Amino acid sequence: MQKGVGGGNFLILAEDAEAALAAAEAAVDAMTNQPGVILPFPGGVVRSGSKVGSRRYKGMVATTNDPFAPTLRAMTKSQVPEGVNSVLEIVLDGTDAPSIEAAMRLGIPAACRPGGRTITAGNYGGKLGPHHFHLRRIMSDVA
Repeated sequence: MQKGVGGGNFLILAEDAEAALAAAEAAVDAMTNQPGVILPFPGGVVRSGSKVGSRRYKGMVATTNDPFAPTLRAMTKSQVPEGVNSVLEIVLDGTDAPSIEAAMRLGIPAACRPGGRTITAGNYGGKLGPHHFHLRRIMSDVA
């Protein structure tokens, strides 16, 4: 048995749910057959993004990433820009960090579709483990 790597992720911020879902599905399709990588959530997509733990319920392993939930803008310190009404997250686990990065190099460009506003990533303060996937570095050699 080989130890794996978790924590690869990116968030798709889009104008509406249809645009976000189309972008997420395109990203999942691009990454699905990448060797050494799995997308551990059903259909490869996480709604509204997730975060490690909970501020309110200490026993929760993962909860809604409220800074990236458009419907919670008025109740939290939102990081959702104006014009963005849907956020979906793609989570990647793999056999090693280079495999996850290679999949992200395929998935992120595929997610750049009409109605999409931006791609970003969740940063969970090291709570997902020692690996950090910096999108600017990963995508620096992609045209």
